Amino acid sequence: MPTAAGQLLGYQLQLQRALVHLLQSGRGSSVSVEVTGDVAVMLGNGGKLEEEDKSSLSSNPVTNKSTDLWKTFYNWINALNDGSIHFEETKFILYANHEGNKGIVDALSEAQSPEEINKCIGEVESLFESLESTHPIHSYLSHILGHKDAFRAIVGSFEFIVGSKTGSEEIHQVLSDIILVSQHHVDYVHDELLGWITNSMMDRIAASKPAIISWEEYQKKFVVLFERVRARELIDFTKEYAADHKEVQEQFKEYPTYLKQLQIIDIEDHEQVSAVSDFLRRKVNADKWIESELIDEASAQEFEESLKSYWHSTIKKLSITEKSLKPEERGQLLYHDCKVRQATIGNQPVLSHFVRGTYHNLTNENEIGWHESWNDLLKDR
Repeated sequence: MPTAAGQLLGYQLQLQRALVHLLQSGRGSSVSVEVTGDVAVMLGNGGKLEEEDKSSLSSNPVTNKSTDLWKTFYNWINALNDGSIHFEETKFILYANHEGNKGIVDALSEAQSPEEINKCIGEVESLFESLESTHPIHSYLSHILGHKDAFRAIVGSFEFIVGSKTGSEEIHQVLSDIILVSQHHVDYVHDELLGWITNSMMDRIAASKPAIISWEEYQKKFVVLFERVRARELIDFTKEYAADHKEVQEQFKEYPTYLKQLQIIDIEDHEQVSAVSDFLRRKVNADKWIESELIDEASAQEFEESLKSYWHSTIKKLSITEKSLKPEERGQLLYHDCKVRQATIGNQPVLSHFVRGTYHNLTNENEIGWHESWNDLLKDR
């Protein structure tokens, strides 16, 4: 019986495969999920790909006696017989996410000539004869062998593909061939496209519409992402950290200097959670931007100096305009003013959470502080 984890993997694999086909198809094509099969591609030239995706958490899902294997051919034969598929225009693909010992499915995929196809049918007949009538695949094989002409037609246009465990590696490879940029940018485009196709398919399913996406819809999304990469925009490689995230919890357990600086000026706990998220995201993005050569150490240092300069001028201003406030209150004003500071690195606008995270990093290194007496107060904490 399929587990919940196995079912989730299976559906996610379909979306990964649908994205691969969108990447490799062309104008006028469209890709569907769970319409005529697991994944189908309607090509702009009138051709069609029918793909069934078989997944397993740890083992080969299409062994010689696998129900999934023979049920696939059983369904394809029925589709040929009822006219919903025309074999002259269709290529049949069986995709598995785990490799196993070579078996009948490999021979079926490699068979090209009538002699090779007949030899495969002989192997299927031998397998059928060796089974008890109660075996789960007995009825499927009986039906298949009762429709040998349709079976031959399918085998003549059949391909068996063994891919990666999640289907993700194939997407990365295709993207790497399309956009000659750093691996970090390939990762970014992969994640964005996969999120987009997942949301698009789920929206159609929720609206009781066929889950079909055209190549033109995909191309519109891809061009936007590609332009961002081509322009070497400072792409956000992170997502906001939730309060219960392991790394956030570790930060509160260690309670480093930047959090103590916030505590000194009475910043509330929920704001401290946001501060931790910004602090963690800054490091990830800074490392990846430097590694991808979007910025260099010199421009990063110049950026920090500009933030420190703004911090210093804001302190001066507050010391004149807000003399009546308590030091903690002036510290809060300073903190919130710096939080909304807009800045650039070179000529590139910087993400707002990166500005905030950089300020937290500067307070963590004791280069700046929110309370006017932060150095003395930190000695007691």
